Amino acid sequence: MNLQLLVSGIAMGFIYAMVSMGMVLIFRAVNIVNFAQGEFLMFGGYFCYMFNRQLHLPIVPSLILAALAMGVVGVIFMFTSYWPLRNAQIRAIVVSAMGASIVFKEGARLIWGSIPVTVDRVVKGTTLIANTAVVQWQNIAIIGISFALIFFVYLLLERTFIGNIMQATAQDRYMASLVGIPVVLSIALTFALSAFITGVGGGLLAPLFFLNNTMGYTTNAKAFAAVVIGGFGSVPGAVIGGLLVGLIEAFGGAYISTTYQLVIIYVVLVFFLMFRPQGIFGTRIQEKA
Repeated sequence: MNLQLLVSGIAMGFIYAMVSMGMVLIFRAVNIVNFAQGEFLMFGGYFCYMFNRQLHLPIVPSLILAALAMGVVGVIFMFTSYWPLRNAQIRAIVVSAMGASIVFKEGARLIWGSIPVTVDRVVKGTTLIANTAVVQWQNIAIIGISFALIFFVYLLLERTFIGNIMQATAQDRYMASLVGIPVVLSIALTFALSAFITGVGGGLLAPLFFLNNTMGYTTNAKAFAAVVIGGFGSVPGAVIGGLLVGLIEAFGGAYISTTYQLVIIYVVLVFFLMFRPQGIFGTRIQEKA
């Protein structure tokens, strides 16, 4: 059972890692926490359902098309919820993101209804590990695809010219504009990439849990905990934090209670805030008196 919990916890951890990474990318770009990130996951799952079940496409093309559609949604979200308020106070932008999450949730209900739905699995069936543990192939697919996608994002940010532009804009938008970097385009690419990777998570999660228009709220809460545990603003921290949250959820639900999985995660979060508030990969910030 422990091996099964380990595999399922790592799989869910990679889902939370992708949501957390998307949240961190937006935070680094515009210095706000996107509280609609969980709705990106939900909408990505519904897009995958539309292509797979309603348009009868295979699951892999459906995942790709859903991710691309979410990239477009991310750009639209940026120009409607952030860009008009870019010079306003941060709390106004945060409230705007919260309002956008309600729009996403109710929009999904109007478009696809409130009845839970599902999509095809990338790989069907189960397999035996160590002659005792029964593991779903979908969990293995989630781990492989998520790892490849996270590695791709790392290479994009660290090894490409586009990634350098995005990171320069995130560090100092004013200086980036002075040297000729198109700041608007760079921020739009960041939002598109954030929605893209989160949308893939929604499509991968849909076969394991029925899609509904309220699933983004709980996912967003767990991803936020992962960001804080890993260290705010740290992409590696988002990945490690997501994996920790997934493992805590799996083993806590099995050995304590499935009812209090979120409570257990936030108990661990409080522990980190008490003893290491900067997170695993965060750095302590000191202010002069």
